[in-house]
Amino acid sequence: MKKTTIMIACALIVLAMTGLASAEVTMQAGTSGAGNVYTTGSIYIDSTPPGVTAVLDGGDEILYTPGTFSSVLPGTHSIILAKPGYQTFSTNVEVKVGSTTNVIQTLATVVNPGAVAVNSDPRGAAFYIDGISMGKTNQIVGNLAPGNHVLTISTAEYEMWQQTFSITARDITTVNAKLVPEVNTSTGDVRVTSVPSGAAVYVDNVYKGITPVDGPLDVIDLSPGSHALVLTRTAYQDYKSTLTVEAGKTTMVTAQMQASAEVPATATAEIGSTPSGADVYINNAFVGITPLSFQNVQPGTYTVEIKMVGYAPYSTSGEVKAGQNVQLFAALAPPPTTVPTTKAPLPPFIAVLAISIVAMAGYLISRR
Repeated sequence: MKKTTIMIACALIVLAMTGLASAEVTMQAGTSGAGNVYTTGSIYIDSTPPGVTAVLDGGDEILYTPGTFSSVLPGTHSIILAKPGYQTFSTNVEVKVGSTTNVIQTLATVVNPGAVAVNSDPRGAAFYIDGISMGKTNQIVGNLAPGNHVLTISTAEYEMWQQTFSITARDITTVNAKLVPEVNTSTGDVRVTSVPSGAAVYVDNVYKGITPVDGPLDVIDLSPGSHALVLTRTAYQDYKSTLTVEAGKTTMVTAQMQASAEVPATATAEIGSTPSGADVYINNAFVGITPLSFQNVQPGTYTVEIKMVGYAPYSTSGEVKAGQNVQLFAALAPPPTTVPTTKAPLPPFIAVLAISIVAMAGYLISRR
């Protein structure tokens, strides 16, 4: 009986240690004898194949699988998994205080990728392929696996547009979308601009995207009433506000981000390309597909390479300093075509002479 009790106690200790190991959350001391209180959660990422780049909330953090994003605030967060030669995967996960959310995914191999040209009326609408933000229309997205994909286009004051399209290997599919204005809608929209751009936007603790350089971030189909808005950006104080959303109306928000009182120790970076969907390597390490946004970039010298099948690679190097916001955009061009060298045809008399010499040689050999 004593032996059984010891074994049960050991098992409970192991379970307790396992729970603590998997939580990886931030604790803060309680008051009035309340003890320790968890304030954050974590996200564990694993994949097949391993070594996949995992991006949290559009670039807040990155890691290579398997790994864990720790000290993640409670709410809904975006995870993107990418690796050259594999189909990029996107998902949203719910993080709860004191617990770990698991994301375990097998990526599909991409052979002979194709591309899609996305056009919309009006243009300049945000669009997503398989849930992954690809910037704004009109533009081309490459490195897509042959087969079906889901295209979503959204912009304030218009109904969300969604369609499944098919990619053919080594070909460009064109999709033209005519957006329909909203009429008698029961929801409202918000357009968020930040100064500077590149801020992560959260509405009611749900990640909504990054404020772009070329216009506002549209957050559509919000229920009427009050909503909590938070913008975060490296080296700046969090911007917090309460939104009042009205049905059928668009609320405009311009967030003037205030520099943090602390001297910034890191930088930010935004990397884009046309076509989008290109592979990005920093110091020879794959970090994701364009468009990309990075927070907490350590100062130093970096080499950036942007590659896509069927296009000439783009490469640049430079020094990043603390507090900088580096913006890099590459217009990829098809590789230069090599013109085959052709020999000029022989003049007729030289051709006749050559034939005569061959015939004479044959005659002499036969005489022997």
